[in-house]
Amino acid sequence: MESLNIAQIALRLVFALAVVIWGWYTPPLQQMITGIAGGALLLTAVKPGGRLAVLLDVLAVSVLQVYSPLWLPLGAWTIAVHRRYARSAALLLIPALFIRAWLVDESFLGWAILLGLVWGYLGFTLSEQRKEGEEDIGLLLPLPDDLREQWEQEREAHRQLRYQYQELVGAHRHLLAQRQIDRACLQILRIALTAEGQREGVRQMLSVLCDVTGAEEGALWVLEEAPSALRLAYAPASREVSPVIPLPHTQEKGFAQAVLERLRNALQAQDAGMSLSLLQDEKGVVGAVALFHQQDSKTEFASDERFRQVRETLSLAVRAVLEHHAILQQNRMLNALYEIGRLLLESQSVEDSAGKFTSVVAELLPAPFITLYLRDRDTGTLRIAACVGEPIQWADDDQTGDDESVLSRIVQNAQPLYLPHASAEPRLIRYASKRLFASLIGAPLLARERVEGVLLAGHPQPGYFGEHHLETLISAANQFAQVMEVSRLTRSVGLLALTDGLTGLFNRRYLELRLDEEVRRSQRYGKRFSLILIDVDHFKRINDTWGHATGDLVLQTVGRILSDNLRETELVFRYGGEELLILLPETPLKQAVEVARRLCQVVANYPFRTVDGMKTFRVTLSAGVAEYPTHGTDKLTLLAAADRALYLAKQQGRNRVEMLSPAA
Repeated sequence: MESLNIAQIALRLVFALAVVIWGWYTPPLQQMITGIAGGALLLTAVKPGGRLAVLLDVLAVSVLQVYSPLWLPLGAWTIAVHRRYARSAALLLIPALFIRAWLVDESFLGWAILLGLVWGYLGFTLSEQRKEGEEDIGLLLPLPDDLREQWEQEREAHRQLRYQYQELVGAHRHLLAQRQIDRACLQILRIALTAEGQREGVRQMLSVLCDVTGAEEGALWVLEEAPSALRLAYAPASREVSPVIPLPHTQEKGFAQAVLERLRNALQAQDAGMSLSLLQDEKGVVGAVALFHQQDSKTEFASDERFRQVRETLSLAVRAVLEHHAILQQNRMLNALYEIGRLLLESQSVEDSAGKFTSVVAELLPAPFITLYLRDRDTGTLRIAACVGEPIQWADDDQTGDDESVLSRIVQNAQPLYLPHASAEPRLIRYASKRLFASLIGAPLLARERVEGVLLAGHPQPGYFGEHHLETLISAANQFAQVMEVSRLTRSVGLLALTDGLTGLFNRRYLELRLDEEVRRSQRYGKRFSLILIDVDHFKRINDTWGHATGDLVLQTVGRILSDNLRETELVFRYGGEELLILLPETPLKQAVEVARRLCQVVANYPFRTVDGMKTFRVTLSAGVAEYPTHGTDKLTLLAAADRALYLAKQQGRNRVEMLSPAA
């Protein structure tokens, strides 16, 4: 507010009354205009208030100058009394000079310019230049010395109070900023201890960092030791940033500047309002942060200052997250290897466990595409045994096994394949769906120095796989190959324990197990099954005539003929001596009798030879058939029924098939 003394108020009232009285004898329109001008002067005289008083004074003088010669002293008085706004008042009154000069003389332009220069000079001369922190006195008349001294003392006290207040406000703001920084550091440390997963922890830490620095978005890279590079941990979807930043040699001078320069080059397409910083602790580089701001230098400077205060805490938190992630990865690796070791123990074949194995590897890496190739025992070629996601397979024109294909490279060299950027070697990638696999790694399954399969992992993001992913894949492949070999050896040993050494047929021990299993299954589902007990006719005569070696050859040949003329589900056992037993699952009695007669006919027509191959002779069979549950509801009863039927066939003259009646 502008202050006026009594003399200024009186002078303003005199001018206002003079304007009103002069307009009393003018035409009605002039009376109205001069009345408005005088009223405005009276209003500013009663309530002289800064810019409002200036505006009203200028308005009154501008209207009055059209009709009254009083505009000249009133304009000068307006500029003089409003010393704080003298320049503005002088500029606002210049249009009035043009109008008045035009009414007085046709050569108004010269007068207007002349009077305008006078107004400008007057305005710039009378305007006061305030120093910072000083108030405008706003008085035209001097005060008495005692009053001025008292007034200056009060003004100095007021200045001191205002300075103290500003200091308190500054200290309060500093405390609030420091409290915000401390709270942000505490939140970052809490996130490092409680976050689930590395990516989620980094995302939450970046959110806190953006809040405290005022940045719009942020991206963070973490250290990857093998190879030495910064790998992107999190970046907003709206920013296209490089996923991997290779690091220079640590022995080079200016290592930090070199890393920042590489980051800046990788992010040169981003906004200008960007700040970069390395995260370091006593162990070395931990990672790097990029903050994206609005294009405002002041905002960016304040953001950088706040970030420097939380950088040490952020480095500590990122290091803790990395070490925690490494421990979790090791635990996942051990658990995965343990699960892989259990797969083949719980499954009856390698093929049954392949699907579970690929799922374990997909979660371990993690990767959306996993494909397991295993060698076909019959053809010797690699075939897809299981996959997660779309299979990584050869295109139709690559089925021949081109030497430049991925599988051929792995199989021939018996070495893993590492293609973090698959597009770099297009000759190796000849897949029907190659657009999905921008990053690809593979490992052979080695058993006794022979490649028994290939494990492949693919990802649509270029540069996704690092060397630690490849090491994980190799460990999983080796573990599965070892378990696969142990399983095959175990099954081979188990098979020897369940087969007859002479004929290669299943032995009496395995017969007991299968009969128990078949009885339980038939009881559960209400099915029938049959047994055929076979005896070689006059086997003692064969041994006596041609020798025991020829007799053994006869048993081996009979067992092979029976196996070749039965289905895969129908099993042949050596029951004892020259007796053989055939198990026919889900086969009724009538059909079993037909099978027995057909087998006896095939054997009877086969030309048997002696061991030396010099003599040829014929062999016939006798057979007894029993059916579950017609002849018994347990294995002992069934075997006894088949044995009695066989005895009946021998009594009837041999070379025939017999069965007991249901009543028997």
